[in-house]
Amino acid sequence: MKKLFIITMMLVIFGALRADASTRGSLEYIFYYYPSERGYESVKKHYRDIDILAPQIYTVGYNLTLGDVESKDILELAEKKRIDVMPLVVQANFDKALMTQLLNDENAQDELIADLIDEARDRDFIGWQFDFENINHLDRDRYTTFVEKSYKAFKKKKLVLSVAVIPRTTDYNPFATSQDWSSGYNIGDIAEVSDFVSIMAYDDPKSLGPVASVPYVKATLEHTLKDTPSEKISLGIPFYCWQYELGNSKKIANVPYDISANTQTKYKKNGVFSLYLDAFDAEIFAFVKDTGFVNYIWCDNVESFKVKVKLAKEKGLRGTSGWAIGQEDARIWKEI
Repeated sequence: MKKLFIITMMLVIFGALRADASTRGSLEYIFYYYPSERGYESVKKHYRDIDILAPQIYTVGYNLTLGDVESKDILELAEKKRIDVMPLVVQANFDKALMTQLLNDENAQDELIADLIDEARDRDFIGWQFDFENINHLDRDRYTTFVEKSYKAFKKKKLVLSVAVIPRTTDYNPFATSQDWSSGYNIGDIAEVSDFVSIMAYDDPKSLGPVASVPYVKATLEHTLKDTPSEKISLGIPFYCWQYELGNSKKIANVPYDISANTQTKYKKNGVFSLYLDAFDAEIFAFVKDTGFVNYIWCDNVESFKVKVKLAKEKGLRGTSGWAIGQEDARIWKEI
């Protein structure tokens, strides 16, 4: 009995040391989830490495109210595996006019906040991430005010509020005739009135290649860090790839990593090649389709992931936010 007690105590102490060593100074890994079989299976397989699961399964409709949960199976799996859940909430179709309407309706905001709190408490969520996009740049201050109001209400119920934001590489100019989706966020102010922000450092609007080359990611981080504390930033990392056809500058598809890599086998007889380019920290797969057209796909692979995780650590960021689980290079799980 004495030996058993000693062994038990040693295991407890060792476990505590392991937990302390693994969490001290480590990153928080958030994995976004979009309902799909491959996403569900990846969560099921890798749940131990998921700090927070953030499923995109709630929508604010055109009636300005919170819709019903759109995928219960992932919540049942998360509950079974005891994964912390922080769902995303979006506006229907990322509709700009809908957001303007919501941001000018105090009563609708109050009802929405109350519904979010009730849903979180009923389902044992740790909180929410606002993923409202395509916000009119003239509404950016109203959006910050809405975030602040929500944050204060959430804090009273001990709920986390994070905000997905689109970063910039240049200063916002309210007088510019051309505004993009990043113009709707004052990231520094939003970070101040929320627990943290996840910067969507992907979908580089000027890229004709990688989804998020490291030079682009560094530029977004450098600009964001000017007025946002590093510990309040979670770095968005894309798991999907962009596919192009030679002669067409516009991407033709978003593709999961494993499907991209499988082109090297599928079209081997036609001609294929793959290469990791250090200049972008991205992988390219090229192949000739049966139609004779040359296609190429740019991906973030495990090496890209390692570079971005290293960057997040060097900058002292809170963690990373990966879109979306099920699309990733499976080798990344050995790096977490």
